Amino acid sequence: MDRHQSRLHHRTQGSAAGAPYPTSASLRSCGESKMQRRKGPPNPLQPGGREVPGEKRPKFLDKFASIKIPGSKKERPPLPNLKTAFASGDCSSETMENFSKPMSENELLELFEKMMEDMNLNEDKKAPLREKDLSIKKEMVMQYINTASKTGSLKRNRQISPQEFIRELKMGSADERLFTCLESLRVSLTSNPVSWVESFGHEGLGLLLDILEKLVTSKIQEKIIKKNQHKVIQCLKALMNTQYGLERIMSEERSLSLLALAIDPVHPGMMTDVLKLLSAVCIVGEESIIEEVLEALTSAGEERKIDRFSSVVEGLRHNSVQLQVACMQLINALVTSPDDLDFRLHIRNEFMRCGLKEILPNLKCIKNDGLDIQLKVFDEHKEEDMIEFSHRLEDIRAELDEAYDVYNMVWSTVKETRAEKYFISILQHLLLIRNDYFIRQQYFKLIDECVSQIVLHKDGMDPDFTYRKRLDLDLSQFVDICIDQAKVEEYEEKASEFSKKFEKEFTDHQETQAQLQKKEAKINELQAELQAFKSQVNYHLSGVNLGI
Repeated sequence: MDRHQSRLHHRTQGSAAGAPYPTSASLRSCGESKMQRRKGPPNPLQPGGREVPGEKRPKFLDKFASIKIPGSKKERPPLPNLKTAFASGDCSSETMENFSKPMSENELLELFEKMMEDMNLNEDKKAPLREKDLSIKKEMVMQYINTASKTGSLKRNRQISPQEFIRELKMGSADERLFTCLESLRVSLTSNPVSWVESFGHEGLGLLLDILEKLVTSKIQEKIIKKNQHKVIQCLKALMNTQYGLERIMSEERSLSLLALAIDPVHPGMMTDVLKLLSAVCIVGEESIIEEVLEALTSAGEERKIDRFSSVVEGLRHNSVQLQVACMQLINALVTSPDDLDFRLHIRNEFMRCGLKEILPNLKCIKNDGLDIQLKVFDEHKEEDMIEFSHRLEDIRAELDEAYDVYNMVWSTVKETRAEKYFISILQHLLLIRNDYFIRQQYFKLIDECVSQIVLHKDGMDPDFTYRKRLDLDLSQFVDICIDQAKVEEYEEKASEFSKKFEKEFTDHQETQAQLQKKEAKINELQAELQAFKSQVNYHLSGVNLGI
């Protein structure tokens, strides 16, 4: 597949909910399928059926990582010392009053565009709406404002403004008060229009990251600390469900590092949310974002003095299927996104060495559709990468068919590196092969087979480089058997040639015998005719003599 099709660079899109991540078709389209990567929204806005304003905003990240943030049907918990205030939105009472007055076409279209932005519609959904008549657009804007007012998003006694949340976060609240504030903020980020989210995000994102940094670096591991940490993650997830929020978080240098530090298998719910966020970032961002995510995971691993992928692999051992699915999502996002084959093989093999190889058989025994999809994607991409890697040998054989060219190419790659001495040692050992008609060929055949199995390993995993013992293999008997087999094969080949020659000679002989029999029969026939002719001649001569 074309890997560039597999990557998702459609950064101008808005939101679409419901596309599962990652399906086998979407991922390697990662270019199949690094994309293609995403199918369109399953429930597009129909021309005759407008999206009802005031309903929950479609989730932006659902398009990329099946991140479903359930809405809260409960009343938002009261925020201590926070006054309810009117949110800074465009749908104000003044707007409703002015709307009843005559309005120019440009003013109406401006309100219409703002309405679609607040509804978090992507360009695919906006396009058919822009084609509608002006009267329908006016009706839709009126319905949006009216419905928003009825659902309470415009009621002064229920709406908390972004500035109120920002002031509360700046106060440095802790424990239960912070938890209550974050829960209310999560609900507001989920249910309010994009304009509200943007108003909060300009300054609020930095405050959330400050709180998260304080919590993840805290040496006190109390239950309320982890609860608040999870609430911050949920707020970030709600913020990232808009294009604006996703781009803002990706632009913050410390956001990925803090998310990586929040990966903790001891808290599966929080870890699941973190892994889904990182997966979405890997898929939506440019390819350079993969390196940033890997750098964040590396830094987190170094701080904890563990391998950078250990926590992710450890999450696969947890009995939470949701966490296992999230772990495989991130693994697939990291392994399938890079365009470079060597980079993909390197990342996959590093996960394998961290324990993924031993865990995969157990995961395949678990009956779960989401997990089955992720495992299928992983296997498909591994097979495709190995096929692509194997094709390199064909390309090498086609382009480098002279021994001198191959040697120069290999030498240029190992010269003045730590691999140089091993390459020279290999060549020196090859010189020790005896110059025997049968032995030399079998030695090189055996070495070629060994190198092929090491370099083109069938399971796509590097050898165990941690094995430090000398490979003590007694191949003398095996070589003798190969030599004997080679001799037998040569004798059998000669016998086959002789047999073919004998069959040909025997066939020719049989054909000659058949032709000879035909000739003899012809001769006998001619002799009989000659004898008959002589008899007739003698008879006529006898009659003539009697007449005389």
